[in-house]
Amino acid sequence: MTDLTVDDVRARLSTAIREVGGQKAFAQQAGVSAAYVNDVVKGRRAVGERVLAALDLRKVERFVSLRRDS
Repeated sequence: MTDLTVDDVRARLSTAIREVGGQKAFAQQAGVSAAYVNDVVKGRRAVGERVLAALDLRKVERFVSLRRDS
């Protein structure tokens, strides 16, 4: 399992969009609106579950210690 940043996910989304022929085509495959996909690409909206699923990704919440000894 590899940790990804939001920027990494957006980069993967941009690649997937290019591979399928555009935002509209990706949106149709993912079951979301093209406007939503555009907002995600531009950073105006968070990446949702359907887009993550289309990218074969899953959001996992993590907690980390801020102390060096833990």
